[in-house]
Amino acid sequence: MQNTTSTRTSRIRRFFPVAMVVATAALMVAPASGMAFKFGSELTSETQPSNAGDGHDCAPNPGVCTWAMNEAYGRPDGGHKSPFTGKLKQVRLIAQVAGTAKLQIVKVNGAEQAKVVRQGPTINYDGQPAGDADTYEIESFPVEIPIKKGQSLAIKTSSTSLVRCSSGGPNSLLFQPPLAQGTGFRTADADDGCWLLLEGIGKKQKKRK
Repeated sequence: MQNTTSTRTSRIRRFFPVAMVVATAALMVAPASGMAFKFGSELTSETQPSNAGDGHDCAPNPGVCTWAMNEAYGRPDGGHKSPFTGKLKQVRLIAQVAGTAKLQIVKVNGAEQAKVVRQGPTINYDGQPAGDADTYEIESFPVEIPIKKGQSLAIKTSSTSLVRCSSGGPNSLLFQPPLAQGTGFRTADADDGCWLLLEGIGKKQKKRK
């Protein structure tokens, strides 16, 4: 079980040398030709954490709960599920304000039920810089968690602003008390029309010869 806080890796800053920027970009692109895959919400610098405010509390009651991704922003129709078995290498998020959440890997079924299959690290995120902006900061955190095809991302927290709230429907499933590893499927206590702005980047497991 991972209990340590993730290390934040920030977007490339403008004062970096051009050569370093090019080299970093090359490293980011290279895995796409081989074993890398993405799932969860599709995040870009134009993805706004709309109506996130100072954070959304758990429902139906205040307290700690699990927010499980049930649909991904920008990747609907199963895009919230890992498309391959392998290792989750990085999680990315866009949040409005600073906060803390524990990453969870869950299995969600079609009856709005879920169970935790793995616990991830605690993530401390910074949110957006002060002032108005036309683009939004994406925060990245390295992880090393086994994941199987069909599993999804979730967070355990009492309040979160890494959401985009501009639609209805059960885009997120809320479980209170939070989901715990080693227990079976539970039916959601509530659902929420906000999408979790959370994205996973994994490395596909190599097939054994």
